[in-house]
Amino acid sequence: MPMSDYLRQLREKVGHDLLVLPSAAVAVRDAQGRLLVCLHADKNIWVAPGGLIEPGEHPADAAVRETWEETGFTVELTGILGVFGGPDLIIDYPNGDMASYIGTIFRGRVTGGTLRPDGQEILEVRYLTEAELLEVPHSKWMNAAMPILFDSNAAPHFRPSTWKPE
Repeated sequence: MPMSDYLRQLREKVGHDLLVLPSAAVAVRDAQGRLLVCLHADKNIWVAPGGLIEPGEHPADAAVRETWEETGFTVELTGILGVFGGPDLIIDYPNGDMASYIGTIFRGRVTGGTLRPDGQEILEVRYLTEAELLEVPHSKWMNAAMPILFDSNAAPHFRPSTWKPE
């Protein structure tokens, strides 16, 4: 899906300024251990299915909705892979928009549907091995999550706090 009405309204008010945006995605692996990824049309990078959490939407619902919109698959969430954010997830878009993403990434499995990229936001959907994913352009959060994306036994990830009062 293109930019949501909510984000469009925000951008009308703040222009290209930095926005902090909550997002959710799903790491789905097939029986061979490959990860389901989508090729984004505007960024030309591979990323697990996901997107912005709309106002009032639960992160889990956003993850399931975005996966269906982008891939045609329905999924069941089976756990949390991790929470990612910080300076590595600040994105400068070609149109000048800036966003700092905070992503809740779930583990999940396909429960139904038919594989079909949406053709607007997503050009292609496929399963990739870790080695294959490392060979193609992929999102910053996926790079940050790489050590646990392909590890079924990894504990949920979060970066421990380094903040201290002065």
